[in-house]
Amino acid sequence: MKVIYLDGCATTRVDDEVLEAMLPFLREEYGNPSSPHVLGKRARRAVDEATESVARLIGADPGSVVFTSGATESNNIALLGMFGHDDRAPVNGFFCPTDHKSSLAVGQALAARGVEVRTARVRPSGQVDLDDLAGGLDLNTRVATAAWVNSEIGTVQPVRAMAALCHAVGAMLHVDAAQAAGRIPIAVREAEIDTLSVSAHKIHGPKGVGALYVRPEIRHRLRPVMFGGGQHALRSGTIPAHLVVGLGKACELAVRRLDAEWRRVRELRATALDILATGIPGLRVNGDPDASVPHVLNVVLPGVRGESLVSSLRSVAVSTGSACNSGSQEPSYVLTAIGVPAEDANSSVRICLDPGMAFEDLVLGVELVVERARALAGVAVATPGQG
Repeated sequence: MKVIYLDGCATTRVDDEVLEAMLPFLREEYGNPSSPHVLGKRARRAVDEATESVARLIGADPGSVVFTSGATESNNIALLGMFGHDDRAPVNGFFCPTDHKSSLAVGQALAARGVEVRTARVRPSGQVDLDDLAGGLDLNTRVATAAWVNSEIGTVQPVRAMAALCHAVGAMLHVDAAQAAGRIPIAVREAEIDTLSVSAHKIHGPKGVGALYVRPEIRHRLRPVMFGGGQHALRSGTIPAHLVVGLGKACELAVRRLDAEWRRVRELRATALDILATGIPGLRVNGDPDASVPHVLNVVLPGVRGESLVSSLRSVAVSTGSACNSGSQEPSYVLTAIGVPAEDANSSVRICLDPGMAFEDLVLGVELVVERARALAGVAVATPGQG
């Protein structure tokens, strides 16, 4: 049975070109990139080429890219690495309450250690309140962090302004760009971002590989959180050439397709929203579309429990929010943070649009969502004119 996939924020299908680029490094070119022999040198050359592709996507120098297992590890290295084990309050870090759990959980770990963890207020749009951030930063702040694009509502954070506020007090800015890479232009040097994470499987690359950008000028301020063979001073471990090559190819494709995919996904979003609004009276959009990427559409379906809708759909894949929070019975912490009432948050679903999907699949998929929502809500979404 064909499943129409509308959950691209959770993961994406590996692109055919990415898979083709990876296969030789699983079969013939399986050398360790750190080995001095011919197979190792060929693997190293491929890794270096992939590094250049990653750097090109984010506007960085290749030497500032560190490969990791994904954005979760990158976030942990960047955030934990800003603190020493003996650091205690008034040393502090600033976290955004709508960020991914891989950042928020670091904040919890730091708080348990004795570091003061501060939280920036967010506006109904989901954007950080810059005045609140400015008022909370001080000379004891080591780092502030934010997801450039929110995984549940698509909000784009003003990272350039955040970086300026951080640097004014000597703090660093870490940016989680897992949902931003391949969707919006990224130029880390121009934005004066200190560290930034990306993940391959969000941009049609393989799972299990990502990258961390570290601004060379602040490299000395980061402490390693894992140790080993010294493949990289900040992140030891054997470099998985096949995965790195896959990430590199995915980044190469993302650069090439960025503008066209943005235009395409805006058309898909307009179509999806029209079908939803027509079929479900009272439908509301969470967040601010003008402050968000068009790839993410989070809506309130009145009278429908989001979890019930998601689990009852057999041929359409949607979600109620971030995959990292899928096991929770609580309303989305992202939606409640921007002021959405718990009842509405529990009636919300997230539709993530892939610019490469067929228009016909989108229409059918959203129509099936509407049909199921109407069935679950009954009178609450009855066809206009039927009572």
